[in-house]
Amino acid sequence: MIRLSDKTECSGCAACADICGHGCIAMQPDEEGFVYPDINASKCVECGLCERVCPIINVPTSNDVNQVIAAKNHNEHIRFKSSSGGVFELLAACAIADGGVVVGCRLNERMEAEHAVASDLNELQAMLSSKYVQSDTDGIYKEVRRYLREGRKVLFSGVPCQVAALRNFLIKPHPNLFTVDVLCHGVPSPKVFGDYLARL
Repeated sequence: MIRLSDKTECSGCAACADICGHGCIAMQPDEEGFVYPDINASKCVECGLCERVCPIINVPTSNDVNQVIAAKNHNEHIRFKSSSGGVFELLAACAIADGGVVVGCRLNERMEAEHAVASDLNELQAMLSSKYVQSDTDGIYKEVRRYLREGRKVLFSGVPCQVAALRNFLIKPHPNLFTVDVLCHGVPSPKVFGDYLARL
C-alpha cells in the first residue's frame, strides 16, 4: 500500500488510484486544493500495484537523449493559439490523421483542467495552449490502455510526472504510444485557479 510521509512525495498524478482494482484509493483535495491519494486500508489486498506505478517512488534510471530538434508550426494562427511554437498541434494532427487519438489537457465547461481524449481536429482545439493548473487525470490511464489494446495509436501529452506515471501504469512498452512531456516548474492548485476565476 502506498504511504505518504510527506506531501512532497506525491505529484498528484493519480496513477495509483487508476491502477487499484479494489477501489481503495481516491484522490482527495487538501486545504489548498491539491489532490492526494486517500486510502481505504480495509479494502487493500497489498498487491503493490499502486507503488509500482508511482513516478516518485520509481524514478527513471536512464534519461538518454538521442537527438534534439527545434521546430515551430508555420501556421501563424495555430502558433498564436498555442504554446511552444505550436508543435503539439502538428504532432496531434498527424496522430489523428493516422487513425489515432490524442490525450491532453483541456479546460472543461466549468473551467477545470482535465485530461481528455480527442479523436478529431475539432476536439483537439481545446487542448492547445498552456493551462498552468494541476489537471484531473481520473481514469485517463485506463482509457489510454484501452485504446492501445485496441491497436490504436495514442499521442499522450502531459507534465513529466504524468508521462512517467502512464509508462509505469502500462508496465510494458507499447510501440503505438507516443508521449510529449510539457516542461513543468510546478503548478498552482485548482482551488487557487477557481478563486482567481471567481474574482474576474
